[in-house]
Formats: sequence, structure tokens, C-alpha cells
Amino acid sequence: MDTLDTVTLRSPQFSSSLTLRQGLVRYYAANPGFVQNQDFWVGIVRIPWCDMQRHDIMHVVTGYSTDLDQELRLIGFLLTAITWKRPWYYYVQSIGVFLELLGRSLRGKTLGSVYYNPVQVCQLYLQGIRQGQTVRSKINAYIDPATVLDRELESLRLEYGIENAGAWD
Repeated sequence: MDTLDTVTLRSPQFSSSLTLRQGLVRYYAANPGFVQNQDFWVGIVRIPWCDMQRHDIMHVVTGYSTDLDQELRLIGFLLTAITWKRPWYYYVQSIGVFLELLGRSLRGKTLGSVYYNPVQVCQLYLQGIRQGQTVRSKINAYIDPATVLDRELESLRLEYGIENAGAWD
């Protein structure tokens, strides 16, 4: 049964003033297996929690879901929308993941449960790159999440010129 907070978060009137914190609540509710409040390990590479949280924040601000097509757009967006001074693994995440997915596609393998042909993989990634090039100001790669959690999503989107894909509000 829904609580008042859940019903309130879903109401159309509330969406226009949804904060980033509230958007993240929705994001983590939709993805309960995602690591929170701890570093994430990919093999021997440690990704600090603050960087994982920034990635999750960008999902909510852009409105991109965690479906593979949306993830491809997000990693393309991150390549061009955030400041160039950033941790090295931000580049690996964007370019490396794109190349890995493209390689799988070229070998005829599905990406998750869906097959995207190589042209589609490139198109989705380039859509994100193009959107990232349209931001009004570059997003600080080292932004302290605590400074933006209570800001309204619409305010953040307007400040940076981000078009909402609509997944979280």
C-alpha cells in the first residue's frame, strides 16, 4: 500500500517541484540492487562512492533511465557535458563502455536482453554526445552532491540547459 509520501511523489503537481533528493529516492527504489554509500569495485578498479553518486545524480537530472539505450546516451552525454578536468575513469566509463558495447554488437551478441546493431549503438552514444554539447555551462566533475540534493530538478535543468528524458519525475 502506498504511503502519503509515495502518493505525493507521484502526483503531477509535485513533479514540477521535485528535488534531486526526491528524484534519487525514485531512482534507487527502481534499482534496489544498486550500491549506495560505499565504494564500487570493478575488478581491481575502485570507484569512490561520491563518483558513483554523481553518476546516479546525472541519471536523475537528465531523466535517462538505466535501460541500455538510455545508459548509452548518458555516457555520451557525460563525455561532453562535464568539465574536462575529471577523474581518469570517467573517460574509461564513457569511451571504454561504448567500445565494449560496440564490440559486443559487432560480434552479434546481445547487450543485456536486447540486441542493438553497431549503427544503433553508435547513434545512441552520439545522441548523448550531441545533447552534452548543448549544455549552457559545463557541469563540474567534482561537484559536491550535498550542495545540490535539495535543489529542484527543474532549476538544475534550467541552469545547465539539460533536456529531461523523463524517467524519474
